[in-house]
Amino acid sequence: MATTRFIQQTRRHVATQTNALPTASIPKLNREVTRLGFGAYRVSHGNKTHAQALQQALRGGINIIDTAANFQNGSSETLIGDTMQAMVSSGEIDRNCLTVVSKAGYLSSADVEGFDASKDYVQINEKSFHAVSPKIIESQLAKSLERLKTDRLDMFLINGPERMLMTKSRPYSPAQLYKDLGETFRYLDAQVANGTIGGYGVCSNTMALPSAVDHVSLTQVLDACSKPDNFVAVEAPFNIFEREVVMADQGKTVSDIAQENGVFLMTNRPLNAIANGQIRVLVNHALGGGDTEGSRASERELMEKMSKSFEQVSKLESEMMSELPVEEESLTAKFVWGQVLSENLSRLSQNHFAARHYLAQQVLPAVEKDIGVLANYAAQFEGDRAILFDEWIDEYRENVRALADDIVGYAYIDTLRKNSELDRILNALSPILSKQREEDMHSPLSVKALRFLLGHEQVGTVFTGMRDPVYVKDALKAGQESVDNPLGARNIHEIWQCPIFV
Repeated sequence: MATTRFIQQTRRHVATQTNALPTASIPKLNREVTRLGFGAYRVSHGNKTHAQALQQALRGGINIIDTAANFQNGSSETLIGDTMQAMVSSGEIDRNCLTVVSKAGYLSSADVEGFDASKDYVQINEKSFHAVSPKIIESQLAKSLERLKTDRLDMFLINGPERMLMTKSRPYSPAQLYKDLGETFRYLDAQVANGTIGGYGVCSNTMALPSAVDHVSLTQVLDACSKPDNFVAVEAPFNIFEREVVMADQGKTVSDIAQENGVFLMTNRPLNAIANGQIRVLVNHALGGGDTEGSRASERELMEKMSKSFEQVSKLESEMMSELPVEEESLTAKFVWGQVLSENLSRLSQNHFAARHYLAQQVLPAVEKDIGVLANYAAQFEGDRAILFDEWIDEYRENVRALADDIVGYAYIDTLRKNSELDRILNALSPILSKQREEDMHSPLSVKALRFLLGHEQVGTVFTGMRDPVYVKDALKAGQESVDNPLGARNIHEIWQCPIFV
């Protein structure tokens, strides 16, 4: 059994205490880093909250940062560069004590201008491209260094190479991928030699999924590397619902292969799990003032607000139905979004991530298209009647958008309910987690989920999103608790045995 093998695994990273945070050593770089890292996927330059969060994390002892060229179209790297520069200049931090990880691979149409589509990159869809070629990696690395305001990256990863296998723009096989990676590794070897990067590696969502059609094999990736001493790290998803990076029914896991080759294992998405085909955010903070009654009050307020939004949209649609002549029945039929969303509310409330995506990517664009048709129809009128249509369009657009936000909020309530139940399950399974003091925590479940992952000693660093100071506080608390009250292998085994996580 995979869980039995997990219990038998020996300690792979020795955790020491720096500001009450566990640390691990990157073998090939001889660098000590915190086992919790600042995940910068959603941080943006110019956002004061994001900057404050990074400052708080660094002051709290976090010393490893994960970003990428495509994170917020480079804005993530810019914020990190500005923040590090300011804190180094003020003497608050020593740049040599920080480990900065960046990645490249995901590309926009602007990124591929001037490159050869037949060999430098592949097209994934209308607006998305991907590359592992030395030419584009060189360009992306140079831009990352500029945005990060540094002349050296501690680790540089090829990001999502599996996407190359999903292209329809030209034939592309796994054999070609490993060949191309080998060429890029040789380019990166030169960057290690001249000091531009400390080492390199790969970040992949499918590395731990051998049955995936776009699986990237770590063994074959390493075989493609001519100077394995420079291949220092890998990064893959790992959370309480996605265990594959450390556990497998048969064969070696990514963590096994990484350990055998002295490769540092980093993980991401600790609080954004994919469970039963849906994204599940592992948070259970209070909606109101932090107590149960406050949460109920806020829930009532959200429900009342959504009901009023439905009423307003329906009222506006009824007004337009009365305004349009009978012969414009096809135009009238377009404005029934209040009814459509009401009939699908139960389904939409099941997952707030899916609801937000559906509303933002499908419903709101469709509404805009319908409004455009109405605006063309109204263009024939002048004076008061033209003004009436313009005012109705503005009010309708505003109210539909407000309704969409309210529906997402309503779905989020359901997420919090489910996660509160998950929190209770973890308490029942783990005496150690059940004793967690939660007075000053934003999301007790998030802290427990991070502590659970940190209990897996074969994992070097867990990158978690910290774009808000309250997230940083929870992460630091999880790190401290993992040192003061660590979860043992037997305790972790009991949690993995729970059917809800299988």
